[in-house]
Amino acid sequence: IKNQIELRYKLFPYIYSEAAKVTYEGSTLMRPLVFDFAGDTEALKQDNEYMFGQSLLVCPVTEGGVSQWKVYLPETEGGWYDFRNGSKYNGGSYADVPVDMESIPVFVKAGSIIPTGPVKQSVAEKSEEPIVLNVYPGADASFTLYEDEGINYNYEDGAYSTITLNWNDAERSLTIGSRSGSFEGMEKERTFSVNLMGETRTVAYNGNQITVTF
Repeated sequence: IKNQIELRYKLFPYIYSEAAKVTYEGSTLMRPLVFDFAGDTEALKQDNEYMFGQSLLVCPVTEGGVSQWKVYLPETEGGWYDFRNGSKYNGGSYADVPVDMESIPVFVKAGSIIPTGPVKQSVAEKSEEPIVLNVYPGADASFTLYEDEGINYNYEDGAYSTITLNWNDAERSLTIGSRSGSFEGMEKERTFSVNLMGETRTVAYNGNQITVTF
């Protein structure tokens, strides 16, 4: 249970940004597969799998006493990555994956950017650790990192910022766009760690656009 709580905090930059899309764009955080894979007839047969935000495929285990679970990975450019170990899978196919009491199968769509942060005791806790921008290659990707004070409703009056991230798969480059907006206590200068499947680049960011190339 503790591990899953800590994972939730690590994923907070992703979860919070996806939640902001619900507020500002009318998006949906927990998405049935028909939302994103309407043309994949096999995906439409799945009763339990769902997308969590635009990038994470969650495959709940609904039976006890099993050590493997059959999952369907919808058709998508570049395939899928196992969130737990980075193993690559083709889209439009079934896979038998090991399961245990520690975690359920979760996959990342190729062409995704998933920001993660340090483990905290609350969102109000400050940390000097950088946000990690995890890039899953295989297709172009875009993600908008949303931030606000996190402890009040000042965002309703425009107190928030966004940074658009764009991955060019052919050029193997990530562009961290210029920051838009501001809020009290915002880090005007910060460090990002860009992680491309274990290969990392650390960059200083001051709100102006920069490009990181691998």
